[in-house]
Amino acid sequence: MSDAPAARHKLHWLPNALTVSRIFLIPILVWLINDTGFNPGLAVFALGLFILCGITDFIDGFLARKWKVTSDFGRMLDPIADKLLVAACLIALSVLSMGSVWIYLPALVIIGRDISVSGIREYAALAGKVMAPTKLAKWKTTFEMLGIILVLAWMALAQSDLMDALFWNAPKPGDSAGLRGLLMAAIATLWLAAILSAYTGFHYFRAALRK
Repeated sequence: MSDAPAARHKLHWLPNALTVSRIFLIPILVWLINDTGFNPGLAVFALGLFILCGITDFIDGFLARKWKVTSDFGRMLDPIADKLLVAACLIALSVLSMGSVWIYLPALVIIGRDISVSGIREYAALAGKVMAPTKLAKWKTTFEMLGIILVLAWMALAQSDLMDALFWNAPKPGDSAGLRGLLMAAIATLWLAAILSAYTGFHYFRAALRK
């Protein structure tokens, strides 16, 4: 399963364990996001948990490379964990916003692209070709996670209803121009991620046809 030599690091299992733990944390994160409609204070915990997942995403790859314990299983599982994490959070935020186009549309593009690219990669693998992630695709993932972090940060700070805010209803007493700007920055980041998703998805599709 591992490409590493026989004398592996004694904690060779840790990178994959961190990846698996990120998957197991997804249901808890979705529950926290959904319940912020009833208890806005939970947004703080949702934000912290999502950031923790992002940190494990960096650490597992870093340790695997440093300890030379990279494996086919890890290379397969890591992007799956990332896609599940992003998709679950975007769906939860779409539900929380009652299908607001500001979140629902970029979520649809991002999730649809990820599913399509997974199919394209499988098709390429059957033909004996490997389609490695491009740098632009990695930036896409970065903007996805940053957008979600900004939305959760707004929820934690504003203590307001996401649906009302996204439908531009009257602000609540605790709202401010700064918080409104934070929410707009979050939505803009998600839309940028959606644009990069569409562009990189087209790139993968074109590359698959050429192969």
